[in-house]
Order: sequence, then structure tokens, then C-alpha cells
Amino acid sequence: MRQIWLIARQEFIKYVTRRGFLLSVLMFPLWIVIVVMVPKWTGTDSDVPRAHLFTVVDRSGGGYAEALACAPGEAADRRWLEGAKHYAATLTVHAPDISKMAAKGEGACAPALDRPRIEAVLRATKKPGAPAFVGLDDGPALMPVAPGDLRDTPPNAFAAAARRAFAVESSGGVPLDTIIVIPKNFAEGGTAEIWTDNRDPEFRDFIRTVLTRELRYRAVHAAAPEFADRDALDVSAPVHVEDPTARPDADFASGQMISIALAVILFVVSVMNSSVLLQGVIEEKSNRMAEVLLSCATPRQITTGKLAGVITVALFTLLIWGATLLVMMLLAGAGQVATVEGALRAAASLDTLPLLLLYFLGGLLIYGSLFLAIGSMANSLADAQSLLGPSMLILMLPNLMIGGVMHAPNGPLATWLTFVPVYTPFFMMLRLASHPPAWQIWSATLLILATTAFMIRWSGRVFARHILSTERPPALSGLLKGLLGRR
Repeated sequence: MRQIWLIARQEFIKYVTRRGFLLSVLMFPLWIVIVVMVPKWTGTDSDVPRAHLFTVVDRSGGGYAEALACAPGEAADRRWLEGAKHYAATLTVHAPDISKMAAKGEGACAPALDRPRIEAVLRATKKPGAPAFVGLDDGPALMPVAPGDLRDTPPNAFAAAARRAFAVESSGGVPLDTIIVIPKNFAEGGTAEIWTDNRDPEFRDFIRTVLTRELRYRAVHAAAPEFADRDALDVSAPVHVEDPTARPDADFASGQMISIALAVILFVVSVMNSSVLLQGVIEEKSNRMAEVLLSCATPRQITTGKLAGVITVALFTLLIWGATLLVMMLLAGAGQVATVEGALRAAASLDTLPLLLLYFLGGLLIYGSLFLAIGSMANSLADAQSLLGPSMLILMLPNLMIGGVMHAPNGPLATWLTFVPVYTPFFMMLRLASHPPAWQIWSATLLILATTAFMIRWSGRVFARHILSTERPPALSGLLKGLLGRR
């Protein structure tokens, strides 16, 4: 036992004192930050949403231009009102009914929300200590403009006229980016055209939604002329998804997110630390340090100490990542802290935490044993590449299956993949938040324990046979014989 502890300590010190260790460990959270933040940075140049300047050429004469012109203001009012309703329901004393507080405005787009009145009611009824209501409108800035000469442009010359219109800036310096053409037969099944250089799919969906809503209203109004409430067509059925197998305080989406994160972290940590283990074994073999180790400990003790060192380094890596995540959450604000805390609580309860740790450690030992065996069979990094390449392809396969497994975490595909021994830890971590059947949990747990014990024993035999060998790595038939325990 003393030899195992000394070897594990030496492995840990050797790994964490490498010049590239801290850099490689910090690269992963930095990569996460880049993946999350870069789309936000590239999506806009400032905190102000980009203004979309559009015009409508309504050849049907059916009033679709007016509907599209009023739609941006109506959508902004709906978003603002939803925020006000949420504030009234959670941060006011009497939860006033503010949904019908409207003021008759001027023009075709009335009525509009009486925002000053609603804000005054919320200020008067807010709970002591509650923050003041701030109505946010995070939607795109949509500004309709008159179509000008485009209305009289014949269809065969419309493309050239549209290009000229896109090249002319408005009085506010914002270029026109969308022209919506409503054909004469639009109400009878004609197709509206959107001429645009705008690549924003949400903006196109907004236009399609407004036109669909207007067509729906006109069809209902034609069948029932007394119907005049457009907002009545915007209802949607509220649906709440409940998992009967989950704990009452568990959040399925958060637990699923954490399960995916832990499975990916298992792959990253395994590959990162196991590759260092492989390189260290090759270095010891090439500089004859392996002979010194064999004079002080048995092959079994050496492999056990090295695997213990890998696990210690992996846990130390997770500790650094956890501290980094804590700092990032504190910088992000209390809302982000609560979100991550709820996700961790949903995924790592007293029921699942021991299994998550068992699967994580089992995966580390399985993949570490594989890399340890590869390193003992190779005499140089060049020799190791011939075995490392196929091994990495095998280990990377589960990452390609995450989408299919999470689409049906308890379906046939997920079940079959779970019982592939080298993939069992990875897929069980993915599926645990979806509450697979108890027999699958126990069967997979026993399979992980058996596979871990077999891989440790197999890597020890391979290490003992090849650590002092100067021959080239064995062929595939030799690997299969070693895997089956044959001489």
C-alpha cells in the first residue's frame, strides 16, 4: 500500500507541476465563456437592438399594410404588458388586474396601453423593499415607412426598383432592409413576397405571424361579421409538463442540462488526463525509469498507483473548474447563481449523487486503463499514434450520439448504447436525470463495476508484459489475445 501511495503522489505532483497543466485546465471554462458570449457579441454592435426599416406594397387594397404598420407597436405592448403582469403577480401587495388598462390612442393603431397609469398602479401597490418596475422591450426595433414609388412599379421592373430602394438611406440614416409585397389575390391563397437582405429569422417569422393572424381574423370575420376582437385569436393553451417519477422539487430541464454537462466533462477530463498518463508511461519506458520503478514495486502496484494519481488529478481539475464557475456566477449576478444552484440540486440529489460519482470514477478508470495499456505497449509517441487514433475514434462516438439519446433517453437506442461496456458510464450519466427503469440502473451499475475491474486487471497484465519490451506495438490479433487473457 505504501508503494501505491508513493506512486500516486508522484504522479499527481508530476502532472500538476507541468507548465501546461494550469493553462490546459483553464482553457475549458474559457472555451465555455467564448461559446456563450461570442454569439452575443457578434449579434449586435451595441446594447440597442438593430432597427429594421421595412415598407409594405399592398396591391390587394385589403388593409394589410396598416396591420403590418401597427404590429410592431402591438408586439412591444404585449411584451411590456407581460413583464408588468409578472411584476404585479410577484412583487405587489394586492396583485392588481392591469390587463385591461388601455388608453384610446390616435390613429389607426389605437387602442394602446396606458403605460403611465399602469406604472403608477404598480408603484402604489408594490411590496415594501421590492425594486421599482422597469418595463423592458427587448424586441427588434421595427419601423415602417411609406412605400413611395414602389406601389406603382410594375412587377417586371420591381426587382430593379427594390435594389435602388435598398441603396437609399432614410432620413434617420437607417437603410431600408425589407419590402413586403402583398399580391392582389392574397386573401384567396396568393403568396406574399418578402424582398430583404435581412438575415434575421425572427424578423421574417414576425412578418409571417402578423400576416397569418390577419388572414385568420378576416376569415372569421367573413363567417361572423359581428366578430371584431382580434386579440381573441391569439389565445394559446397553457401546458405544464410533469414527470411522475421525479421528485417534487426536481427541475427536469435543469437536471438534464447538468447530466449532459457532466457526461461531456467526463469525456474531456478522461482524454486530457489519460493522454498525459500515456505520455508519462512512454517517457518512463524510453528513459529506463520503468526499470527503477519495477525494482521497488510490482507491476500491479505501479498501475494502481498511476490510476489513483489520474483520479486525483481529475478531481483536482474539477475543483478548479468549480471554483472558476463560482467566480463566474458571482460576477454574473444573483439570478445566474440561483439558476445554477437549482440545476445542481435537481441533478445531484442524495438519490443520484452517489451514482453520478460512481459512474464518473468508473469512466475515469476505464479510459485511464486503456491509455495506460497503450502507453506500455508503445516505445515512442509515434508508435502510440497507431493505437491512439482508433481508440480516440471509439471514445468520441458517444458525443455524436448525445442528440439521439437525449431525444428519447429511455428509448431503445439509449438502452442499447447503455449496455456497451466502455460507453456505460457516459450514457448513464446522460440518462440519470430522465429516471430510467430501476433494473437498468442496477444492471448498468454492476456492468460498470465489472468493466472497471476487468480493465484494471487487463491493463496490469499488458503493462507487466510490455513495459520492458523494445518491440513494436503488437498487431490487432495480439491485442485481442491480450484482451482475452491468452498468451
